[in-house]
Amino acid sequence: MAEEGKTYVCNICGQEVKVTKAGAGTLVCCGQDMEPKEGP
Repeated sequence: MAEEGKTYVCNICGQEVKVTKAGAGTLVCCGQDMEPKEGP
């Protein structure tokens, strides 16, 4: 489940998504789960 306020990034295309409201499920891009962005 994505956490509210966090930014997630796709390791394939580089797209970033900022979560404004958490919900059930996972964020998926380019056929795989997006990873939490590290650092500032």
